[in-house]
Amino acid sequence: MKLYPKDTPERFEFQKVRDKIAGSCQTDRARDFAAALAPVSEIDTIDRLLGQTDEALNVLDTGVYFPDYAFPAVGHELGMLRVSNAVLEGAQVIKLRRVAEVATSVIRFLGEKREVFPRLREITDGLHASKDLLALIDGLIEPNGFVKSSASKELSAARKQLGEARQKANKAFEAAVRKFKRLGWLRDYDETFYNDRRVLAVTAEHKRKIDGTLHGSSETGATAYIEPSNLVALNNDVAEALQRESREEYRILRKLTEDLRSYLPILESYEKALGFIDFTFAKARYARQINAKKPGISTDRTVVLIDAFHPVLLLQNAAEGKETVPLTLELDAEKRILVISGPNAGGKSVSLKTFGLLQIMFQSGLPIPAADHSRMAVFRQLFVDIGDDQSIAYELSTYSSRLVKMKHFLLQANKQTLFFIDEFGTGSDPELGGAIAEAILEELAATRAQGVITTHYGNIKIMAEESPVMQNGCMLFDEETLLPKYKLHTGHAGSSYTFEVAQKIGLHRSVIEAAKSKLDKRKVHLDKLLNTLQAKKNQLNRETSTLQREKSNIRKEIEVYKRESEAFKQKQEDLNFQDNKRLIEKGKKYESLLDTWQDKKQRKELIRKMTLAAEKEAARKRDKDAAAKLKEKQERIRKQKENARRNKSKKKTAALKPFKSGDRVKMRSSRQIGEVEEVQKDKATVVFGMMRTIVSTDKLEHVG
Repeated sequence: MKLYPKDTPERFEFQKVRDKIAGSCQTDRARDFAAALAPVSEIDTIDRLLGQTDEALNVLDTGVYFPDYAFPAVGHELGMLRVSNAVLEGAQVIKLRRVAEVATSVIRFLGEKREVFPRLREITDGLHASKDLLALIDGLIEPNGFVKSSASKELSAARKQLGEARQKANKAFEAAVRKFKRLGWLRDYDETFYNDRRVLAVTAEHKRKIDGTLHGSSETGATAYIEPSNLVALNNDVAEALQRESREEYRILRKLTEDLRSYLPILESYEKALGFIDFTFAKARYARQINAKKPGISTDRTVVLIDAFHPVLLLQNAAEGKETVPLTLELDAEKRILVISGPNAGGKSVSLKTFGLLQIMFQSGLPIPAADHSRMAVFRQLFVDIGDDQSIAYELSTYSSRLVKMKHFLLQANKQTLFFIDEFGTGSDPELGGAIAEAILEELAATRAQGVITTHYGNIKIMAEESPVMQNGCMLFDEETLLPKYKLHTGHAGSSYTFEVAQKIGLHRSVIEAAKSKLDKRKVHLDKLLNTLQAKKNQLNRETSTLQREKSNIRKEIEVYKRESEAFKQKQEDLNFQDNKRLIEKGKKYESLLDTWQDKKQRKELIRKMTLAAEKEAARKRDKDAAAKLKEKQERIRKQKENARRNKSKKKTAALKPFKSGDRVKMRSSRQIGEVEEVQKDKATVVFGMMRTIVSTDKLEHVG
């Protein structure tokens, strides 16, 4: 995506978004991806990136299993593999193994779940789990990074020799320690290592009494480090075995490093894929933080933002306990330019910057904080004129710098361009600047570019009202309190409320009238007209909100009625089915009884069974009646206790909240509501409609 000027992302605070995502990354590679995050113009790429983040967001929201994708930083190790003759240490090899192990786990998981995570699976497309790589490392290196003794016969022999040499040296050294310790010639810590040689820590006054090599002294000279003569040869054997072991370990690691070079492309691919998965989940965590969703992608240049938020402002206001007002707007190929007007500090620039930042986020493959039925279009160019670009070095004033930008806009803009211009035409004489701005806007509209501008110029508002490709929008203002509502409404221009604000702050009326007299009468009339229109619009919005609420309530009641109707119908069908089933079963039993009765041999047994069944049924009915009576008695007792508790609570409430003149009340035994006229001790005079009566307060209760 072509951006003009180049610092456009910073002007829309996109860097803060990148920083937030980088802060959620677990690996250095992912943080590199976050730092390089930038908008693109390819619809397929945007759709793929949004899909990947959406799948990661689903994992976070649902808590479904996803393998661990964290891995150690291996940039240095991969760099060493690119250098011939470089040799990796065992610990570095283990870091590479960890990358291969994590990648293998993720690749296998996404391969098995390709239908669940089709977009995340694309990150590992073309990658395969390398068993050979893991087997190569596991055959030579321990998990702690040490070379295995089984790596070669030479290493095994060297370590065996080293073990034997150390055993002999330890035995002789421990004997020397015991001997000289009994004599009191050693320090409390007995021994130490000096220049990789095992030596005795001898007090300075006894150092000449021990036959051996003096390797050095402590800084104070109070301790001498002596290697006894009978241990020199043994220590030399240990040193020789160590060198033999070290040479063989180096040879094995050099050979292993050379073998790993053939796996360099695979390891680089693993590191890149895992880093991108980490980056994708970091994007998802940020999306979750700002309640962002994947918008629809339109192919007809239509932009529909519904209840959208500026993510940086949203988090900032949330931290301060402030409310953030959402933005709703629409642009398409026909009504492609939105002109926003209204008072200063009313939210014009915030609305413009919200749209601009969300467009950059969307084309960077990030979900946006807006209603999920919002739609975004893809543009190839994004032109911005925000802020003061005056330059001493190039002798450009604010207005000159803005004209330079406008020149670029007019030369380069086309139907694939989205532009944003804040305070269009300012920086020069209002009338002359307004005329230039109007002419530029006409040319810009002819390029078929889409965009948003903010302005105070009346001629621009009129132009937008009359142009078939433009639309006016205004920031709503409370005409009573003269405070902004920070809410954008499209459809008509807004007043700057210049004179109203001046009057509100106490500027003398004569000054205001003098200012009005110096203006064109038509301009004053236009401003008044805009004020009136906005006042009517505010009233219409309030009435519309009321109607919407009522409509919503009616719709809910209809839904409840439909559900209850369906439930009743289903219940009726179930009852009919059960009745028919019972009738069929009774019919079958009746036929069976007839067959048995006609057989004289079975008739006596049948009579016995029927008598027994009748007795059981009578006993069951008696038990059922007794249980019903017991349940009825228990329910009666429960209700009596509940009523007593409720009456006690009501009396307590009444005692806590005394009645006073003007309270709305009702009799506990009645639903009729009255108003307390007078209270004297525990008696209250209450007016019920046309009737006035005196009632004991314990028989009354408050009505909210």
